[in-house]
Amino acid sequence: MLAKFYQNIVLKKPGFVLVLLLSCLCFFGYFSKNFRLDASSETLLIEGDPDLKYLNEINERYGAKEFLVLTYTPKGGMIEENSIKKLIKLKKEIQKLTWVHSVITLLDIPLLNSSDEPLIDRLQNYSTLSSEGIDKERGFNEILNSPVFRNFVISEDGKTSGIIVYLKSKDKIKDFKSKKDEEIYKDKLKKQNHQNILEIRQVIKNFSSTSKIHLGGIPMIADDMMTFIKNDIIVFGLGVFLFIVATLWYVFRRLIWIIVPISSCFFSVIIMTGLLGLLGWKVTVISSNFIALMLILTMAMNIHISTRYLQLSKQFPKLNKFKIISLTTSKMFWPILYTALTTIFAFLSLVFSEIKPIIDFGFMMTFGLIISFLITFSLLPTLINLINFNKVSLKEERGTTITNFFSSISVSNQNTIFGTTLIIIFLSILGSA
Repeated sequence: MLAKFYQNIVLKKPGFVLVLLLSCLCFFGYFSKNFRLDASSETLLIEGDPDLKYLNEINERYGAKEFLVLTYTPKGGMIEENSIKKLIKLKKEIQKLTWVHSVITLLDIPLLNSSDEPLIDRLQNYSTLSSEGIDKERGFNEILNSPVFRNFVISEDGKTSGIIVYLKSKDKIKDFKSKKDEEIYKDKLKKQNHQNILEIRQVIKNFSSTSKIHLGGIPMIADDMMTFIKNDIIVFGLGVFLFIVATLWYVFRRLIWIIVPISSCFFSVIIMTGLLGLLGWKVTVISSNFIALMLILTMAMNIHISTRYLQLSKQFPKLNKFKIISLTTSKMFWPILYTALTTIFAFLSLVFSEIKPIIDFGFMMTFGLIISFLITFSLLPTLINLINFNKVSLKEERGTTITNFFSSISVSNQNTIFGTTLIIIFLSILGSA
């Protein structure tokens, strides 16, 4: 019954199916504009993490400014006149940035043991390394030997100091009335944060000739993670695409048999990204490779069906195209379904990890595989039905060097292989117990 329904709806009406799939492509393609990346701290923590909840409560109660951390290592000594002048200039350049609230450096640390004045006077009018008439050597040694500042503001060897850059406060997200306004504001913050990181890195670059400066802090990490995610999607996606083209050319040696499977990959990925955008499901650093995985899995399904179709075309040259497609899909439906289901259950096992981005990745790949399966058994037969393939053939080979090598090992060493497998299974069970 299912086979008849499939033949009557999909195989006998390729034009209708193609229009329907193109409509789905346009619909989900429109929502792919809402495809979002997320590099917030929540994406790397266990769902409902109590420590994160406690941190948010403390920040809500007492307030806390975001900050960046710089490490400053001058080429000369830390308290040399030129190094101090460069540090003062660096501080002033950073303070000129419109988004900076304040900058704290080694020169702002209060010194209590750098003079012989009474303690009350030293507390009321404390000096710093930038104060006039201060004994810089004595003041620097005070900071270097302080249990409060050592390895926090100054390194143990005294060659590197820390700089804290406090950022201006932003509007609270909870004040927004709608989810859409909140997402628009978050996107605006991400763009602004990216611009801020570019600006401070430009300032750091201007001082690179006289000192070694490194940038750190949560805003920088979040921005870099966004960049890494984007690069992963582009680099892995492009790499997998080229791999697919090379594989299809190696298997089929015809342009049309490269275009048809790639069309299925294209439809699957666009529909999936549109679905993520429609559901407001954000991609994290964990799930950023879902596009590459979808391309590979969709290509595998398409190669199986395409190869089977070409084999049956050669085996039954007198059958018309509709019968060959019907025979192909009927023979390949259950094997590909079982393959898809085992892969789906493998990814669904990730939902037990309790880590939100890994759980999301499991669900993303589950939906992605379902979409790939549906597209493979709808678009591919439709395109084969509509396109006129002339002199379709598939070169048959009895075997290759690699497969012959492994087959000979398998046949000649059955007892060894079974014995080794049992030992590995036993050791695996022992190790997991």
